[in-house]
This record gives sequence, C-alpha cells and structure tokens, in this order.
Amino acid sequence: MKAIDSVKNSLLPRLQELLTHLADTDQIAAQNFFTKIFTDLNQTETEEQLLELFIELSTTAFLGIPFDDISLAIIDEILLEAEQISAAFSADGTTIQ
Repeated sequence: MKAIDSVKNSLLPRLQELLTHLADTDQIAAQNFFTKIFTDLNQTETEEQLLELFIELSTTAFLGIPFDDISLAIIDEILLEAEQISAAFSADGTTIQ
C-alpha cells in the first residue's frame, strides 16, 4: 500500500465522523469547510498535495467558526494526526508516491 493511501485510510474515517456530527448538529459553515477538506484528501495523489491540505487544515482555528466540544475534540485528533504524519515524513525524508 502506498503511503498516501495509508494516510487517507487513517484520516478519512475521522473526517467522515466529524462531517456526520457537524451535519447532525447543523454546523453548516464548519460542515462546508470540512467537506472541502474531505473531498481534497480523497483526490490527493502527491506529497505536495497532502502537505497543502495539512496547511489548509491548520487554518481551522482562524476560520471564526464556533465549534461545539465534540467537534473540537475530533478536530484536535485530526490536527494531531496530520501533524504527526507531517513530522514523520519530514524526519525520514520519505516521499509519498
């Protein structure tokens, strides 16, 4: 399995969980933002695209969107995992194919 596929398999279910919660709680603005992230991750094929996605994901705190506690917890988990993935690729020089 390619590294990029492994990242997708790890993050997509968490993003789907977040999207379901956002839809169930009528957090429309947040749902729109994370739907774009979900779609972009599904279409990601290169390390550069993945890193661009992580940068976009890191702007979550600056969106000005209020999140409930459950959303914040899931978002924190996603951001932590994205940070760990980025650090792992930076540390070992791995290029995602």
